[in-house]
Amino acid sequence: MPPSVPLRPSPSGGAAFVIRDAGLADTGAFMAVIAYADPANPDPFGLARAILASRPMPPLSHHRNLALVAEDSTTGAVVGALLGGPPRWLFTHPGIDRVSLRETLTTRLGMINGFAVHPAHRHQGIGAALLRAAEQRFTQNRYGLVTLDHQPDLDAFYRRRGYTVDDALLVHLPQQRLIGMTVDDTRMSAKPLHPAVRLADVPGAPHRIITGLLPGASLPAQARFDGNRLQY
Repeated sequence: MPPSVPLRPSPSGGAAFVIRDAGLADTGAFMAVIAYADPANPDPFGLARAILASRPMPPLSHHRNLALVAEDSTTGAVVGALLGGPPRWLFTHPGIDRVSLRETLTTRLGMINGFAVHPAHRHQGIGAALLRAAEQRFTQNRYGLVTLDHQPDLDAFYRRRGYTVDDALLVHLPQQRLIGMTVDDTRMSAKPLHPAVRLADVPGAPHRIITGLLPGASLPAQARFDGNRLQY
């Protein structure tokens, strides 16, 4: 991904906004803008400070974390911010019982932890462009799926952008295993980034199953869920 990506053309043909990787110097502006994604939290996305303070390195902006800003190319003001990386539940889920499995999942499953646009700059396509830029970065680095949590009133926004919206995630692992993650007061959306990855309707399963994410985990047509594990 280039250092900056034009976001919206101005009437004169130049770029009115650009999207670029965030760095240490952006910390104050980044934190101020992304706070709009969780206004009731006194210190939302506090992890972003440590990420921005770390050394930029591939494959994403800060190894397996991604911090992007949308910048007004005229004033230099940060008007949008996005934070992504591995889902936090990968590090605590009891079904991920091997370090090697966790490490593999962190290279294939990305999450957008939060993104926001300053209220004065909304309805200009900035949020959608930040989302696309994050998806492109994950795709370029061979991730198979991107997920995010959001409020129910945003269901239509994410469906228009190719996400499957649900109250849970079910991920197919090798050896006919499943792991699941649910949320109480938000929704969970997922979008395949690779042709091998899909969300499958499986008889007996309470939710669609994400399959094709890992080698040896691709559901055949005759797959069934018996209430405890996959059968095929």
